[in-house]
Amino acid sequence: MIRVKWFLSLYKERDWLEEMARKGYLLNNLTLGIIYHFTECEPCEKVYEVERFAISARPTIAELTAKARALDITSQFGWKQVTHDESMNYYFVKDKAGDETDEFYDTPELRMDRAQRYRQFYSVESSLGLLILLLVMSAFYVLFFYVLGDSPDTQRGLMWLYVILMLVELFILYFNMKMGQTFYQEFLMSRKEWEQYKKYRQKKRFNKVQQLRVYLQEKSENGLALKTYEDGHYIFEEDEDRYNYFVDTKRNMKKRLKQENKTYKDESKDIMFQSLNWYEASIANAAKYGLTPVAVVEKNLLIYKRPFSEEALPWENGNENLRIISPALASLLYLLSCFVLGAVIGVLTAMFL
Repeated sequence: MIRVKWFLSLYKERDWLEEMARKGYLLNNLTLGIIYHFTECEPCEKVYEVERFAISARPTIAELTAKARALDITSQFGWKQVTHDESMNYYFVKDKAGDETDEFYDTPELRMDRAQRYRQFYSVESSLGLLILLLVMSAFYVLFFYVLGDSPDTQRGLMWLYVILMLVELFILYFNMKMGQTFYQEFLMSRKEWEQYKKYRQKKRFNKVQQLRVYLQEKSENGLALKTYEDGHYIFEEDEDRYNYFVDTKRNMKKRLKQENKTYKDESKDIMFQSLNWYEASIANAAKYGLTPVAVVEKNLLIYKRPFSEEALPWENGNENLRIISPALASLLYLLSCFVLGAVIGVLTAMFL
């Protein structure tokens, strides 16, 4: 059986492969990182792991012998090599034992080493190669524009080709950096930590403030308290106490201070949107009502909690819209704006030179 699937998370890929084994399908080959070949078998409990064995730009003897050493050690605990993809990610499998042998790397130090190597490759080495390719493409575009661009139609064709190639490059660059960070965060976790991570971590999007508050209140009713917000996910922890949750935004904070005959002034030099002013003002104001800050949602929202009470607070906000822009999306928009600005400057320069 062949299945086509794409994963940004290697741990989610691992979960899926183990689920396929429980359904009676074992991985036997992987092509282009997305085409999975399975062999039918009796439903069974398997555990999978992945490790990358490849030389770096400046290889060491340790790198050249890493694969042999890893195979020698892991084979003693039942791990077998299945296949590898074009990026030299090797896939291993063993019968599930339910003990420490199910861990490919059973110490935090070994997990850290793998996490750093994956982040180095995807977020640094691979991304640097893409950036160099972008510069080369730009140089060739300028060259061809002057050599071949002898007619308006040719110039437009070259421009659109350049735009399309640059957008593809930026898209790949963005996901390379995203994958590197994702792999790093995941590989630091043991299997037990990963299961806890999935249990108490949920990715949600809300259009209204009250939708978010109701969601958090329901979690509190079920014995889960919000711990923090990270990378698009609300992270909870077990807590028998019940809480009221409140959401604050800069707009709502300004409105509230105005009603209290107070003023708020934005930092005039904050061109990179890094000022702490509104957060400090919100936290100070919320403290008057016994509210404890819990999480910051993508620099847009502050979430507070307090022990459950039927008492209404004048601090409570309305049901305004939530406009949450993730840092990843903001970074992508920034790259696109730089590209557009560079293209415009390039075209204008070519027209007037």
